[in-house]
Amino acid sequence: MSMKRNRKDNVAIVFGKHESSSFNRYTFPILGRPVAVYPILAAINSTKADVTYVSSDSPELLHVGKSIKGVNILRRSKSQPTLTEEVRAALKQVAENLGYLPLTITVLLANSPCSTSDIIDEAINYLEVHHDYDSVVTTMKRKEFSPSRIFSLNGNNQLERNDTTFVSDDAYFLDRRAIVLRTDVVLSSTTNSNYFESLLGRRIHPIIQEDGIWDIDYIWQVPIVERWLKQNGFTDSKTPYDKVGDNTLSALNFFSSWHDRKSPSDRSYRALITTVPFGAVDPTPLKLLEATPNIEYVINPIGRKLKEFELVELVKDFDVMIAGTEPITRRVMESGRRLKLIARVGIGLDSVDLMAAKDLGITVSYTPDAPSPAVAELTIAHMINMLRRIPLVDRKLRSGIWQRVHGERLANMAVGVIGTGRVGSRVLRHLQGFSPKRILVNDLKPDYSLYEMYHAEFVDKETMYHDSDIITLHVPLTPLTYNMISRDQMEIMKKEVFLINTSRGGIINENDLYEALSINRVAGAAIDVFENEPYTGHLVELDNCYLSCHMGSMTNDCRAAMEIQATEEVCRFVRNEPLRRIVPDDEYEFALVK
Repeated sequence: MSMKRNRKDNVAIVFGKHESSSFNRYTFPILGRPVAVYPILAAINSTKADVTYVSSDSPELLHVGKSIKGVNILRRSKSQPTLTEEVRAALKQVAENLGYLPLTITVLLANSPCSTSDIIDEAINYLEVHHDYDSVVTTMKRKEFSPSRIFSLNGNNQLERNDTTFVSDDAYFLDRRAIVLRTDVVLSSTTNSNYFESLLGRRIHPIIQEDGIWDIDYIWQVPIVERWLKQNGFTDSKTPYDKVGDNTLSALNFFSSWHDRKSPSDRSYRALITTVPFGAVDPTPLKLLEATPNIEYVINPIGRKLKEFELVELVKDFDVMIAGTEPITRRVMESGRRLKLIARVGIGLDSVDLMAAKDLGITVSYTPDAPSPAVAELTIAHMINMLRRIPLVDRKLRSGIWQRVHGERLANMAVGVIGTGRVGSRVLRHLQGFSPKRILVNDLKPDYSLYEMYHAEFVDKETMYHDSDIITLHVPLTPLTYNMISRDQMEIMKKEVFLINTSRGGIINENDLYEALSINRVAGAAIDVFENEPYTGHLVELDNCYLSCHMGSMTNDCRAAMEIQATEEVCRFVRNEPLRRIVPDDEYEFALVK
């Protein structure tokens, strides 16, 4: 790193205001670090920014800032009414701190992890050379309807405000990764708004970005950001800045800081609720916990499906877990030294290492009946969707294409149902209203009276693959069912076949399915569950693949029932009462050992 001048001409300030929602955009962990770490690292490792500040009224963000060497804190008692007033107030505080007004201010948002030191250096360098410019901003082309915030490039490669009332191909928007402003321009601005545009001045130079994401406001954006960070040299254990300066990441781990902020408890039992959302549809589960003496609970502080290493950190010192589909491996259970009960919200057990639980004396319960009605209905919905190609027509219509397409009726189909337990039997019942041409079934434990009732034919799998127009899967994920539908099975099927999986990811080989759909070896597929979730694979590219986000159980009544039943089991455990929904022994026989 080059030597800095004694005078602090260029300051960087990372901004964020107090978060009231459960999804904290600054402390949410990405690659194991709070989001705010990334713009802060970018600022303190810039060769041009002379000093770095964090300005906020958020205790969580200030905690992150104080954990990083070289960061100065501008503590706010409360946020200013608008963003531009916040910037001006922080700049005045910096001027008081330094005893003079710096020449430039680099504005960074604490929830913008794609900021980099190179971008900051490039922007400050430009203003140092081009004295007639007011600001340098990072921009991105985006087809977004927001006319008041559109910019376009003029003949001098400057950004100028666009007065059009529509978005053209030459529309640019601030992506807010880094904005470098001359401080006299900031203080002379008289406009107050929640947009940086009011502080930019008239002569604006763009740094045009083509990838990544500007800031994080929603959990669904996290996989996009993680991909960008990995492509740019970030991993769970290192950053591109590791060779610069003496900054270490040991103090920047989200989980260590989370444990530091936990309040001590004198209650006898602690429950970790990992599944989210929880108590949102029906507050009864939370009321049950609060009414039970000697128990306190913590809801997943990250707000999304946990990864194994995250769960290893979080589960320490908890007695019981109300769990979702996150990987509860032997390593996780060994980390939970006090863990005695895992109450699964749902039916699937492939995410739980049952044999490890047995070895470690941990009881596992589940709620197998609660989600079945919703999963069965989603299965039927996917059938109708595919046969009539509704999502494809919807996308075309939104693009201005009025194209009516021909489809098929369920009554003309031979429907194959693999797995006729809690969900599969309900699918058979629903199919009666559509009178399919044939209903074929297969199960390890046939129920011939059920099949007779619903006019279904028990067949072997090869016959099922060969004769069915639709095949829907309702089996657990076990060593016997992993990759049960792969290239070999698809080769047997009709080219017009439609595949549906609302059971578990991994039962259909996703790579083989992508290949088969791409060459129309399989006509279509509807997939609700994936081997790795959230899903980011190639199936999203295909118009003949209809996707949903593991939402089979996500109806209000079924979700509430699952949460209530799992919570009731935890309350019984705390009261030392017999449990009612313990996983039966035969499930252990097919356990998928992690």
